[in-house]
Amino acid sequence: MSKVWTRERAWDWQDKAGWLRGCNFIGSDCCSRIDMWQSFNNAQHLLTAEKELKLCRDIGFNSVRLIVEFDVWLQERESFGSILENYIELCARYGQKVMLVLANEAQLCRGEKYVPKPLGEQRYALGYHQGRFPLSAAEKALTPYHELERLETRARYLEMVGEIVSRYRADERVVCWNVYNEPGISIGTERCLPLIQLMFDTVRELDPVQPLCSDVWYWKDYDNLRPNDALSARLSDVISWHSYQPFEKFVPGYEQLKRLNKPILLTEWLHRINHQNVREMYPLLYLERINCWCWGFVAGKTQTYEPWDSLWQQYDEADGDVDYDFRLWQHDLFRPNLRPYDPAELKTIERFNGLYARDREAGT
Repeated sequence: MSKVWTRERAWDWQDKAGWLRGCNFIGSDCCSRIDMWQSFNNAQHLLTAEKELKLCRDIGFNSVRLIVEFDVWLQERESFGSILENYIELCARYGQKVMLVLANEAQLCRGEKYVPKPLGEQRYALGYHQGRFPLSAAEKALTPYHELERLETRARYLEMVGEIVSRYRADERVVCWNVYNEPGISIGTERCLPLIQLMFDTVRELDPVQPLCSDVWYWKDYDNLRPNDALSARLSDVISWHSYQPFEKFVPGYEQLKRLNKPILLTEWLHRINHQNVREMYPLLYLERINCWCWGFVAGKTQTYEPWDSLWQQYDEADGDVDYDFRLWQHDLFRPNLRPYDPAELKTIERFNGLYARDREAGT
């Protein structure tokens, strides 16, 4: 089994990859990742994705982060592989390298029995971030379980991981493996620890040429990392970091994280409601060469321009006394008609992407 990369190898990868910047991508006509990866309406979804990936290229992005969906792979294994390849090929056509996310805790099945999410026409709730219907009291009372925790699905989940990684382990279109997105966010720190280790062991056994990472996603102090963040950092070849903090809190957090002396991949960012915005952040990301993927791209059925429901809960509990600007979109850069949400933001992104392209050509 291969080992965690040395820092020298990680920085060599970074030098060759250059400054990676882009978005967490899902087509605007998909209301969920089920919608994105299933065969139902896939031809239309790919047409939408092509228009939007072309827009990624036109503003100077060069990479996207894609999160795979086990429930679709389990029910449509053959078509899933073809659809994944179609997306990767489409990304490459428009100059976008792909980071693939292999495990995730969003919308886990609850209760002792695993029931895969149904395919076909997908329902979504208007006015809710990611179009998710609020959980009922009965649903909230049930414990969420990751498919890797369940004996009836663990082997199949690892089969999916092996199938995907084996196919793309040396494919230059895939730039990195994000083996686990935000471990612990739904199942808690202790339960996720063996799953983090299992995912890294499984992927390393296949010896991919690309680096591996799992997210450091909730922390305030480098010297007091939670166990899941510490394990993710220790096992990762490069550091995947999530931050939706305002600029004045982002900077000291970044300064602490630099102490790991590994390339940093800011795999989720942009939270205007919480005062993290493009015009402050993007010049710093350029200057420090922080690889970055904003959450969301074109506003659509996922409605990630809407606030997290937790922000509204904080607002209600504090009787409105919160420092959030609900007038703004939370995420997304473009309106449904492909016009920018804020033209000044796009000018900033295009300017610094252009400056980097000039720097790269000049060898600086």
